[in-house]
Amino acid sequence: MPQGTLVLAAGTVLAADRDLRPGYVAVENGRISRVAGGPPPGDALSFPDGTVIPGLIDLQVNGGAGVDCLRCGPEAYQVLGRYLAATGVTGYLPTIVSAPLEEMRRAAESAAAAMGRHDAGPAILGVHMEGPYLNPLRRGAHRAQDLRHPSVAEVAETLRRAGGALRMVTLAPELEGAEAVVRHLASAGVVVAIGHTDGGFEEIRAAARWGARMVTHVFNAMRGIHHREPGAAGAALLTPALTLGVIADLVHIHPAVLALIARVAGPARIALVTDAIAAAGMGRGQFTLGPQAVEVRDGAPRLPDGSLAGSVLQMFRAVRNFADAAGVTLRDAVQAASLVPARVLGLPRKGRIARGCDADLAVLDREGGIALTIVGGRIVFRRGEPTMPRRRPDP
Repeated sequence: MPQGTLVLAAGTVLAADRDLRPGYVAVENGRISRVAGGPPPGDALSFPDGTVIPGLIDLQVNGGAGVDCLRCGPEAYQVLGRYLAATGVTGYLPTIVSAPLEEMRRAAESAAAAMGRHDAGPAILGVHMEGPYLNPLRRGAHRAQDLRHPSVAEVAETLRRAGGALRMVTLAPELEGAEAVVRHLASAGVVVAIGHTDGGFEEIRAAARWGARMVTHVFNAMRGIHHREPGAAGAALLTPALTLGVIADLVHIHPAVLALIARVAGPARIALVTDAIAAAGMGRGQFTLGPQAVEVRDGAPRLPDGSLAGSVLQMFRAVRNFADAAGVTLRDAVQAASLVPARVLGLPRKGRIARGCDADLAVLDREGGIALTIVGGRIVFRRGEPTMPRRRPDP
């Protein structure tokens, strides 16, 4: 077998155009070189009861394994990456929550530095800044004192400081100055996501015309649906240009509403996200979300007043929850966590199992857990090997 070659066989392979039962994927030099049905023509990593899926892509990761993306240095991303690999994630956007603007910029620079290291593990695909241009009326877990009015000059400086790493910005389009900022970011190739908004139906539709392409955690921290004013959530569901970020932890959104989203918008417009914070993977206890202390209770992180503050969701569980609650196929649920976010980021070689695509793959076991994760043809997680730190990482 040539150097850099790997063959992965399984009971099912979710190939780009069909399900192969059984099937195999051949990898050479970090790319998929062959996808075929039947047994492999030689030695292979074999998972007879498993399913090979495209690697999962998470567009909203505030942290995990004790790492907080607002407060950590570049080295901590190795810890976060090991944790995410064990959840099937092969690419993600570190997400910076609202804080004093200089602190947010420093956090973006830290993520950009980690992005440039090319460590073995999930790829950092860019930085997502969730704020600070959010509506105080829908701030959720963001502190009111950290929020600002949109400014093209501020955004231009943030883009410069991030050195090309800024890939997504969440903002409220009804704020004064938002239109100019949306247009500026869109022209710079940054995905504008609508979120933490009190905007109405027409304001959200207008933002899509300006260039906004995504909605951050639809239904959460936004004006909901009323029969005389469809609100931000109604506009999100009915605007084809918008991809909907969905936290399928069964806490942020009721299972019936997951089914509603899938039926109205369709799985092809849904990008599953975790909105995970430092507490993810760490069990009960006290943690942080940016500048605020949170406590994990009953499977969800909350502020002292009881408000939800991100999640401890893992992407492979989001896939399973979405398939079960929304009544969609496993293929549709997996694509909502792989192909759809890849398209949002403009990454045509990711999110699909097809010849020529990046060899970012994961294997689901019979129960839907992660048995193996591969990034760029390299195994970054194999069940049974240690993945978590014994203590919380230093910032």
